[in-house]
This record gives sequence, structure tokens and C-alpha cells, in this order.
Amino acid sequence: MRRFCALMVIAVALLGIVVVWQWESGIKKEELGLDMAPGIDESGPAKEYSCDCEPEEVLTPEMMQLAAKPSWQTEIANPSGQTEVTRPTGRIDIVVDTVDRTLTVSSDGKAYQKFPVAVGKSSTPSPPGQWQVVSKGAWSGGFGTRWLGLNTPWGKYGIHGTNKPWQIGGLVSAGCIRMLNHDVELIFDWIPIGTQVVITGNSFGPLRNPRREIGSGERGPDVLAVQKRLKILGFDPGAQDGMYEQATIDAVKEFQKAHSMRVTGIVTDEVYDALGLLLFE
Repeated sequence: MRRFCALMVIAVALLGIVVVWQWESGIKKEELGLDMAPGIDESGPAKEYSCDCEPEEVLTPEMMQLAAKPSWQTEIANPSGQTEVTRPTGRIDIVVDTVDRTLTVSSDGKAYQKFPVAVGKSSTPSPPGQWQVVSKGAWSGGFGTRWLGLNTPWGKYGIHGTNKPWQIGGLVSAGCIRMLNHDVELIFDWIPIGTQVVITGNSFGPLRNPRREIGSGERGPDVLAVQKRLKILGFDPGAQDGMYEQATIDAVKEFQKAHSMRVTGIVTDEVYDALGLLLFE
């Protein structure tokens, strides 16, 4: 009988070790950003993303308290008078205003809910234009807890959470739209793949401030602006896709030659000015 009891104690102890190991493995998986929502094919934050995967940092109690506070999200349409935010029932669209630093969810064309966001710096602006949500993921770390990827052709940008909630409302990112984690978690289930996202309000249009030199392999809305202007002026840049590849380089060289510039294939301030791509504040 004593031997049986001893064996039972050992078995229970071994079972406890297995449970703890699985629990710790689950935590590690979440820490690595591998806790994906069912049916979503994003594998986690990756270095090739054009927006900013923020490094982990030690959060102070004050920062944690700030992260736990509700945002100033505004329920615009609330005919029932209820204070709880309910899921909109109509077709969903999103508008991001980079001047006001707000993200507005619309239902059947009417503004439904507004949230504070952080957007791209003037040197790395959020991509202006009309996009679609093409991927969704439940991540962690610098991307916060949720990711909504956009179909920008020159790189991967998206709407995501943050581990730096005190930066919400600022011009701080490398182009992505950051939300407070509890806000992006709220809208995550509202937003189906294919949802239209319009990003407006960049006072510099598609350009960066200061305008960057563009060389082989560069990507972005400023590249697309150069391609469109070259096409208008009769210089064929190839695909107008925001990617600075050989056809666009050749078109820039032809443009430089036609305007008695040094032929380098690199877009400099001189080329921007000649193309009429100027900054207006």
C-alpha cells in the first residue's frame, strides 16, 4: 500500500511538471508573436516590414497605468444612448487622418467610432492613398497585440497596437498606424479582409520631409510620385508601383540627360525640383 501511494505521488509530480512546461511554452510562443488568430496566414513580425517593429523595453508603473487607461475614443453615432461600444452592423470603412492623428471607423458611409492614433514621422510618412486590409494577426511586442496589414505595393504597412502607448497622438512611426492595444483589439473583429482604408492629411503629399535621395532598390510613395511625374512628362518609368527599379532608373537618366544634369539615375533635390515635386508646408 505504501509503495502504491509513493507511485501515485510520483505520477502527480510528473504530471505537474508537464503542465508547467506546456504553460511556459505557451507564454514563450506569445512572446515571440506566434499566437495567431484562426485562419490567418501572417507568421509574425518580420524584419522586412516597412513600418516599425518597436524594441521591447522595461515599462515603468506609470507607463503601465497609462496603457490601461481607456482612450478618448468617441462614439459618433449612438442612437440608442448606450455607452457600451457595440459592433457596427453595416459595411465597414476606415479613414486615417494624419493631421488630426485619428482613425475613424465608418458603418455604411457614416462615421461610427473615432480613435486616437500615432502616425509616421515627416521623414517616414504614413502612405497616403486608398488601401485595403489584406492580412490580420494577433501578435505581441512592438506591434502590440493586433495587426491589420495593408496592400501597399512598395512595402508592408499596417494598423497595429503598440508597447509605447504614451506616443499615441504623435508623429513617431516609420509609416504604420499605431493604436492603443485595447482600441485595436476592439476593432480587430469588426474589420474583415478587404476593408477599405483611406489615409489622408499628409501636408507634404507623397514626399518625405526632407526629400530623400532615391536610388536603386528604394520603395515608397515618393518613388510612385516620381514615376507618375516622369510618365506625364513623356519618360517611361515602367510599372508605376512605388519601386525604384531599372526601368525607372533609366527614365530618370533620360530625364537628367534631357535637362543637362549629371546623369546618375539618382533622384536628388535637383531632379525633384525639375520634376516639379516640391515641398509646401
